[in-house]
Amino acid sequence: MSIRQITQSEATILKNRLTRCLPSARFEMETLCRLAGIEVSRGVPTAAVECKRRPRLLINPDFVEKNCPRDEHLFLLVMHELWHVLLAHTRMHPRMTPVQNIAFDAIINAGLMAQFSQPEYMGFFDAINPPDQFPHCLLRPPVGWPDEPVYPEGMPDGVTEMLMRLYPKRRGRLLSTPRLPMYEDVLALLLRHADKIPASGQPMLLGDYEGDPIHDPLIKEMMQEVTKDWKYVPGMLRSGGGINRRNKFEPTEASEDVRRAFSVVLQKTLSKRHGREERTIRQPIAVIGGNGVIPNANGDRMMYARQALGAPETLWAQPTTIRARAPHRPSRAFVYLDVSGSMNYILAQCMYLLRPYLARKQAELYQFSTVVHPMKYAEIKEGQVSGTGGTDINCVFNHLLEISPRVDRVLIFTDGMVGTPRTDLVNGMEAYGARLYVVLPNNGKLDPVVGQMARAVVMLPAMVH
Repeated sequence: MSIRQITQSEATILKNRLTRCLPSARFEMETLCRLAGIEVSRGVPTAAVECKRRPRLLINPDFVEKNCPRDEHLFLLVMHELWHVLLAHTRMHPRMTPVQNIAFDAIINAGLMAQFSQPEYMGFFDAINPPDQFPHCLLRPPVGWPDEPVYPEGMPDGVTEMLMRLYPKRRGRLLSTPRLPMYEDVLALLLRHADKIPASGQPMLLGDYEGDPIHDPLIKEMMQEVTKDWKYVPGMLRSGGGINRRNKFEPTEASEDVRRAFSVVLQKTLSKRHGREERTIRQPIAVIGGNGVIPNANGDRMMYARQALGAPETLWAQPTTIRARAPHRPSRAFVYLDVSGSMNYILAQCMYLLRPYLARKQAELYQFSTVVHPMKYAEIKEGQVSGTGGTDINCVFNHLLEISPRVDRVLIFTDGMVGTPRTDLVNGMEAYGARLYVVLPNNGKLDPVVGQMARAVVMLPAMVH
């Protein structure tokens, strides 16, 4: 069956609607649509964002005509695709399974509805999935939400509770904010009831998630600007762009091959951390011993006094060494751990790898997302990470250039989804002269600029998840 060609009139009408549906105060979104390139295409079932030579926003006009009667509905469709880009969902798994896609869409849809719960936005997600089927019900608000939600009955165990967390009832003028679920929570629920997901009559999923658009710095920068004042980001809760707690991760044992490879690269980053003495050790110390006939003009501090008093100069104080306790300045690795959302699937193993070095004080650890924050042994022991949810390598380089005393070797543990550093920071790091080592999981993909800055990029063996 041939696909009907898009007419110029159809394309123009849809592009005009898209421009009209974007909030006028958000000039960044208008810039995104102007620079990313909007293409009306029946080659995608709903919509998609792809980045090859140039970022493109692809929209299926038939889907829009059928399911987006309001401009606000078209806005939700576009934002749904951009959230997949922002949250790096295309890089969390080498190949997406249907269950993983459902979990991603459930988190995205709930996040968008939490941000845009006004009446004019209602009806989009409701129309494409029924409220009383599993797992379809996880992809839309319950009937009557947000004021009087009717949560479906007869669902598999835990589904109704998950819906209450994804779509809490509005109390007064504000939505209540219980502990919001993470992607892993929704995925675990779906996997537990995988046998109840119908083989036919699958839920409606939005978008095409093949490709790797997160590496495009333009889209990432503008999306971060658009969402910097949002109180809710899908999969996490934040306020004012500050540091917020995320779910705990139980440290999970990594394979011997992974531990050995990580240990080798960590040893290369050990360097002295002056001014942070925490214990003493016995070591040889030069002192002045007894008298002898061997002249010692530089080491005998009494020589000038004897000369002034006219005393004999036949005996001189002799140098010697003794073993005594002195402050120990241990070698430490200076490590930055990426705790962004795209790292969730390996953070448990990362913390397992780092925990013994923190316990022995052989590593000084910082966690980073869009900000840098110290990570103590107690936090890594409990599997607790802190972050804003985004990722930006610029915060790491800013932190390095500002700390004192300077660090000569640095290890960055990331999946590579850190964006492109600013030119001024690249120049600053070159002048700084620190040796930069990067550790990636086996499917990691690093920005070329960061790769050129690194002295070595180490790819760990497969980390099972």
